[in-house]
Amino acid sequence: MKKIISILLFACAGALAACDFLDVVPEGQATQEDIFKTSKEARKYLNTLYTYAPNIAAYRYMPDFCAGDDIITATNGQTRYFPYKSMLYNEENASQTYYGLWDATTSSPSGRTNYDMYKGIRYCYIMIDNIDAVPGISPSVADEFKGEAYFLIAYYHWVLLTHYGPVILVRGQLDMGLPEEQVYVARSPFDECVTFIAETYDRAADLLHGYPTRPDADLGRATSVAAKAMKARLLLYAASPLCNGNTEFYARFRNNDGTPLMSQTYNPEKWKWALDACQEAITLAEDNGHRLYESPNATAAATAAERGEINYHDCFVEPLWNTTEYLWAMGDQTGIGHLQRYGGARLKLPYSTDGFCINIVPTFECVEMYYTHNGLPWDRDPETMHIDPYAYNAEKETVNLHVYKEPRFYASVGYDRGKYAINGEEFILKCRAGEMQGSVLDASKEYQSCTGYILKKWIHRQSAFNYDTKSWTYRKYAYPYIRLAELYLSYAEADFEYNGSLSDASLNYLNLVRRRSGLPDFKDSWALAGGIPTGDELRKVLHRERSIELLMEGMRYHDLRRWKEAGEAMSRRPKAWNLDGRTAADFYRVSTMKESGVRTFESPKTYWMAIPLSEININYNLVQNPGY
Repeated sequence: MKKIISILLFACAGALAACDFLDVVPEGQATQEDIFKTSKEARKYLNTLYTYAPNIAAYRYMPDFCAGDDIITATNGQTRYFPYKSMLYNEENASQTYYGLWDATTSSPSGRTNYDMYKGIRYCYIMIDNIDAVPGISPSVADEFKGEAYFLIAYYHWVLLTHYGPVILVRGQLDMGLPEEQVYVARSPFDECVTFIAETYDRAADLLHGYPTRPDADLGRATSVAAKAMKARLLLYAASPLCNGNTEFYARFRNNDGTPLMSQTYNPEKWKWALDACQEAITLAEDNGHRLYESPNATAAATAAERGEINYHDCFVEPLWNTTEYLWAMGDQTGIGHLQRYGGARLKLPYSTDGFCINIVPTFECVEMYYTHNGLPWDRDPETMHIDPYAYNAEKETVNLHVYKEPRFYASVGYDRGKYAINGEEFILKCRAGEMQGSVLDASKEYQSCTGYILKKWIHRQSAFNYDTKSWTYRKYAYPYIRLAELYLSYAEADFEYNGSLSDASLNYLNLVRRRSGLPDFKDSWALAGGIPTGDELRKVLHRERSIELLMEGMRYHDLRRWKEAGEAMSRRPKAWNLDGRTAADFYRVSTMKESGVRTFESPKTYWMAIPLSEININYNLVQNPGY
């Protein structure tokens, strides 16, 4: 009987390794015959394939959530406990990585959770190659399972691509008897990787054509809509400056045989491919009932701004699973529970590690990014451009920066003297030194805001801690891996980059996103500032439109990189209020945020992580990323 462990090849290099038991049979070692004996066992095996998907909401497991410039953890805490800091402080190298994505065996000081993408890919091919032979399985169910496996193959290659650049493509199971030159293969050029992943998403969508959505019992499983949406994200990434004719970073980036790994010729048609993919995904999503979420709780709101604030906040924490807007989401509650526990506002003094522990907080730069209530940047809005945003507003007991903001700000950010709801009650945050949510004036205490702000976006009013029983009540909800609003904004970006202006379709998509959040239409907002910008200024505006909508969702990390803006944005020392200030006059002084390391972003090095040296030592055809 052929054992599973004897047919899998470890990671990209093809080195043999024993694979973990998949828990699909009660006792003994799982075999192919056991796993594919019945459709029930095959389904259990299919479920294990999803476990290789990184938990983006868990800030300790992936860099995506905290290694951008929109959200960060408290000053204290070594990189081993907060691995994303390795990306901020230039601590990643080929010998030591804090993330197990390419090679799960590479040593790491973080005690990390590994997500071995290549192992997951190999397991997916086992499903594809064997599912048709399961006794009694219908062709439609077999195709469904294969469609999910192809979706995950594409997604796992995508995860590798966005964290490491060009990768080794796995197009099927490898035969143990293959000669060495067919096992130790080189990295594929970036554009070849993109084509393979896009085609694999299309193949998944075709097999899942009968599953554009999922019933409640199967939420989180792949759909044809998810496949087309993720393909659109892929092609937008591929069209972007980091990857489209980037001669600054990758002119000498080649395999050992001289094959260029990144095209040095800018191709504007890549934006057209992204544009078409966005439209295809949007049409399929809308035809199957997807729309931007609007909360039932907003119907009684008196103004568009109040409705917008409720709509946006409830989108993330109100439905158990937001099937309206989320095109693909995951329900692992580990990261979601941590977001609430370490994002929620402190409710008792003196300082204690019981209850909500302020740790994960919005950055000062995140707060500055939000528009005014007129839907414009502060310095372009005629109502605010002559007002000092950092000046104290005695009437509101806070600074002007917090007074004139758009609804998404109030839905997402807790600020000094702002409203906040948790533990079943609403109250006013007090974030100055010595106050309930402020500094405890002891730098050794870990759980304090390092910016002066408190996370609100992922906090539900009923997220609760019982101080008598020391028990938690976490709000259960799914975390979005891609949602419809992103597709609308991606379409507008691709449209502008390809055509040089915004079509009526793009304006409509921008307006859908804005209206849901209580903002004026795009054209109406910019009419106040002399009209819609053009050229580079419009590009910056579209980047900001996208960033604001997707702040604190793990997207800013990748967007800054694909736009080739990370070098500038991530090299700046972040700002904070004077956290030790007890009075408004002292607290509201813009300071430099204290960090546990020295912020260093090296281009092109820090745009992607290093290929583990252990893999390069095994596979002589592997070349390292530039800068390492």
